[in-house]
Amino acid sequence: MRRRTSDNGSNDDTVLPVFISPSDLRYYEEDISTHKQVLTIYNPYGYTLKYKVLSTAPKKYHVVESEGLIKSHCRLDVVLRHKEPVYCSADPGKNVDKFQIQLFEHGSSNVKGYKQIISQVFPGKLKPATPEVPMQQIPLVQPEGRGLTPVPPSEHNSDPGHVTTGRVDPLFLMIAIVCGGALLLPTWQIDNSTLPPYLHLTIHQKLVVSYVLGLVTMVLLRY
Repeated sequence: MRRRTSDNGSNDDTVLPVFISPSDLRYYEEDISTHKQVLTIYNPYGYTLKYKVLSTAPKKYHVVESEGLIKSHCRLDVVLRHKEPVYCSADPGKNVDKFQIQLFEHGSSNVKGYKQIISQVFPGKLKPATPEVPMQQIPLVQPEGRGLTPVPPSEHNSDPGHVTTGRVDPLFLMIAIVCGGALLLPTWQIDNSTLPPYLHLTIHQKLVVSYVLGLVTMVLLRY
């Protein structure tokens, strides 16, 4: 894990990614609370690392524990205090410095990884953070055909055993009565009756009437 062997058999140093937070340092001239920044260095690896903090302007800063050890799967906070955070408008380049974080294997002087961050001085004070807008629930939108649209009582439940109270349509009652009466009429050429021939129904006609009566009965059961 610590070294890798190239194709020719020689050993090459493995470059380690460096994980630090934040990615830059911002000091505000008139905001004393920003004159001290905290830099967090992470060690996600399975062995102890040594670190060093270097700077392009070391005399401007007071660094607590500019070098030390970070145990495996731990982190370390390094405090960087700016001694003279004075903004220079004449030469903006003087407001920018660089830090470099170097990592070593414990007991080794070979740099295993490094990362640079920018330190910059700004005029005035740090602007207060904009208040966050409170989160609100988004209205529930159901896909077409799956919405929670109220269903009329006659279509609310198709279970024949479910009893639902409601007003019965007189038209369905009239159809049921007519169909029931038609089924009571004599059958043509089968039943002997004194009724006139036009009141005799054939078997086919009675089958149609029975089918209609069954449909009307299912509708009436839903009320």
